[in-house]
Amino acid sequence: MRWIFIIFFVGCSESQLPKEKKTVNTFHEHEILNPQIIISREDAKIVSARSNLLLKNGDRNATLIGNVIADFFNDQGNHTSTLYSDSAKIDQHTNNLVAMGHVHVKSDSGFSLYANTILWDNQYKLIESKDSVMFTTIEEDTMYGIGFESDMDLSQWKIFKPIGVSQREF
Repeated sequence: MRWIFIIFFVGCSESQLPKEKKTVNTFHEHEILNPQIIISREDAKIVSARSNLLLKNGDRNATLIGNVIADFFNDQGNHTSTLYSDSAKIDQHTNNLVAMGHVHVKSDSGFSLYANTILWDNQYKLIESKDSVMFTTIEEDTMYGIGFESDMDLSQWKIFKPIGVSQREF
């Protein structure tokens, strides 16, 4: 006796899926393609951020979406580091920047920080994370930890709950 098995694959095409209806509530007050935001202090540029899209509603924070690149500058106006992420929020009251998704901060001197989320604190000019982080030094030492704090050029840094690997011979 022979058995024949027939398997049917059932799926939905895009036309069969319910479409989300656009209403006034689904739109943002401001949608800007390829924006550039500059945060300055006393006529000195501190951060220049750009992305694919900016969303803004009323007095809420600005949200940068897609290929976020933020350049950081010291008090003398010299470039110190660059941040890359999937998205970011900028607090309109404090000018703090929270970057989210595949965050990479690379200093001009060669340090690198990787995390899922970081906060750049405008008042204290600090980069902070409470997430798991990976930090690479100029000497190619790689350290991991949960929690991180640093200045904007990553030269004065602190890793909390660290675990590390060194390429140097001791």
